[in-house]
Amino acid sequence: YAYMIDNVILLITGTLHQRDTNELLERCHPLGKFDTMAALCVATNVTELYETVIVETPLAPYFQKLSVNDIDELNIEIIRNTLYKAYLEDFYDYCKRSGGVTGELMCEILE
Repeated sequence: YAYMIDNVILLITGTLHQRDTNELLERCHPLGKFDTMAALCVATNVTELYETVIVETPLAPYFQKLSVNDIDELNIEIIRNTLYKAYLEDFYDYCKRSGGVTGELMCEILE
């Protein structure tokens, strides 16, 4: 999900700067692309993009913790780090639930 987060942040930043999101889509990292990513390019402003991300992407659960009012140029790195933190917490919980040697090792690494 880390590459997905980076790609969505790139599109948000591009939207904030009124760049062509279709052009930015070509610059997205291939490992972070997902099926509904093209739907994000329909948005013409941050509010539309936020609403699309909430519904159309695998990152939706992480964006629900954020408000559309949080999305501005000054907060973009805070948003990125908030999304990374939420993703890593979910991954940690997944590792903990899976148990076994792999679960123990991954939890130890993530702590």
